[in-house]
Amino acid sequence: MTPPKESGDHASGDLASLTLAQVQPLVDSTFSRANPPEPDIVLQLISAELTQRDPNAEAVASGRPFSLLFRGPTEVLLTQGMHDLAHPARPLSGVFLVPVGKDEEGPLYEAVFG
Repeated sequence: MTPPKESGDHASGDLASLTLAQVQPLVDSTFSRANPPEPDIVLQLISAELTQRDPNAEAVASGRPFSLLFRGPTEVLLTQGMHDLAHPARPLSGVFLVPVGKDEEGPLYEAVFG
């Protein structure tokens, strides 16, 4: 028999229940995207913010919707799509990353959670 998951289970990587409060402490940390046989890619989480697409929506109560902005290396560009991101505190499996531009340090990728 499998024990029930604790509400604070950080190892699950469950995106359906992920909240902004759970990922905000990870800003400025790095995630590793491993997709064999491609080389591992390190992404830095540079922001985690509420997004308010509908001005009448109640985003604050649920911690949703929110977006994560990652910066990647200049040597390798990721394509839009699903990526598994490893992190010791909070792995994120099946994150849909979209290239959204670049800054002076590298390409930027956004993941939106509704």
